[in-house]
Amino acid sequence: MGKPSERDQPAAFGGHWYLIDEVDLAPLLADHSAIRGMCSKVEALADRLADLPTLEERCEVADLIQSRIHDHVVVTSNFMKGAFAGTRSRLGGGILTRVLVDQIADGIHAEDVVEALRRKDLAPAQVDTLAYMLRCLFDGCRRALVFEELGLLFLGRHRLARDARLALKELLEREFEGLRV
Repeated sequence: MGKPSERDQPAAFGGHWYLIDEVDLAPLLADHSAIRGMCSKVEALADRLADLPTLEERCEVADLIQSRIHDHVVVTSNFMKGAFAGTRSRLGGGILTRVLVDQIADGIHAEDVVEALRRKDLAPAQVDTLAYMLRCLFDGCRRALVFEELGLLFLGRHRLARDARLALKELLEREFEGLRV
């Protein structure tokens, strides 16, 4: 095997932070908390969609989805660029690419959900479809957050300050509470 070509390497954005401390991590963790809160509201709406919530209630959740997903993309992108710009490992590049692809997929799905939530009238068949769409959105977002956090633990394993690593581990432990394999 020869040396990998430049094409096989992820693009470098320049330098990155040497040490990732809890202050650097705080905006990302606050964003993840906001996304998890959004997911809980989306799940609650999905659970009671058969009761036909008002257009106002649906639009409120649509607005929340739209703003949270947008903010999440901005916060995560800024954090990942600052923390991992110039990462040259294939695995690291693959993790960062997966985070980006998840964000694109979640963003497209969120647009479809927002459009459906803002429909004035919902036929019975649309209610079932919308409930399914809502469930897919919150499930996908929660999975993406866990992947980002696990990826961050891996990519930053040698650069995370003790308190930052502990904050991530505690967050993931809470996420996995009650799960048994």
